Amino acid sequence: MRFLIMTDIEGVTGVTTYQQAENSQFGRDMLMNDLLAVIDGIRANGDHEIVVYDMHTDGRNVDMSLLPENVDAVVGKPILGDLYRGVGADFDGLFLVGLHAMGREPGAMLAHSYLIQYDAIWLNGKKVGEIGIEAALAGEQGIPLVFVSGDDKGCKEALALNPQIVTAVVKESLGDFQARCFTPIKTRGILKEAARKAAEKAGSIRPMAPELPAQIQIDFSQCRYLEVMKQLHPELFIEDDKIAFSGDNFLRCWSEYLLKEKEMITNA
Repeated sequence: MRFLIMTDIEGVTGVTTYQQAENSQFGRDMLMNDLLAVIDGIRANGDHEIVVYDMHTDGRNVDMSLLPENVDAVVGKPILGDLYRGVGADFDGLFLVGLHAMGREPGAMLAHSYLIQYDAIWLNGKKVGEIGIEAALAGEQGIPLVFVSGDDKGCKEALALNPQIVTAVVKESLGDFQARCFTPIKTRGILKEAARKAAEKAGSIRPMAPELPAQIQIDFSQCRYLEVMKQLHPELFIEDDKIAFSGDNFLRCWSEYLLKEKEMITNA
């Protein structure tokens, strides 16, 4: 079988602040702790092909020198509306490593939805976070989300989408920047066993394709990004702090927005 692993950092072992997630060797080391454990778990189920996609910040956090042979990695977060994650849709399952709860989720640590300046993201009228968006993007390609690791709140969010998903809790949220953290040696065992189970179950978990046309709404907080987006793309706004867009192809529609988002960040 062939699996795609997408990695974030806020939800990996031991990380409790944005500083650790954004600009620290500690965060990158903990990412590799979790990622390598998941790869070991998948390989414990069989000699599966694995591709890693680094989705955190600029997509250059994975230490390539530590990856096993025959594990490729997509770096730099390419935005390609006609080629899922830069490698296509030929995968039997999606693994999300180091995820977190959606923005403004009460009691959830480091909760956000892509940008901390987004108050909420809605897909077809349902509030979703990064887990829900990634599940839908993969689902449109016929790829099921089979595994999520992170804090307990993020894992709970994944199970609400589909209780068949295998989750691995590496820390328990105790507030915005507080958690009961498990040690790296403990989480390696948790992650490896959960990943093995997810690879075993992959063929029985359904993809979560969105209804089309996909309707997306993003609510902004009052911030510099909001003002810049108003200047660059006023046509997107349905209210003073809300934008909306839609499309018959969710991947293409979302990718087109990501290009606008990148433009917004560059000009802020």
